[in-house]
Amino acid sequence: MPLPSVTYALYTNQGGTLGEDAFKASLRAAVSAVRDVIGRNVPQDEDDEDAYIRAVCAAVDVDDAYGASGGIGEAVASVTLGKFSATMGGNGSASLYQADMRLAIARELAGSSLLYQGVAS
Repeated sequence: MPLPSVTYALYTNQGGTLGEDAFKASLRAAVSAVRDVIGRNVPQDEDDEDAYIRAVCAAVDVDDAYGASGGIGEAVASVTLGKFSATMGGNGSASLYQADMRLAIARELAGSSLLYQGVAS
């Protein structure tokens, strides 16, 4: 089964609240993030397809919360403004964007065959 296309209508049916332009601005990054998590897994049944759609919708919301950035600029290790300085995430760990994205995606894929990354027998 191929991966289903996620449309704005599917997004709103899942309870999505973004406008169509905001949805479209985040869709590409969301699909890429979900594909990164599922790897070569493909939907085996309707439940897997639903899980994929929910995961993409959740990822759209995360990307929008980060300004539809696709995570660009989230790996900044430190910033200084005048006397104020902040440091975070520069130790090779995932950025906050990546962590939030993976958590949202995994939450929706839990229980589906799409999240399985092991060896099939």
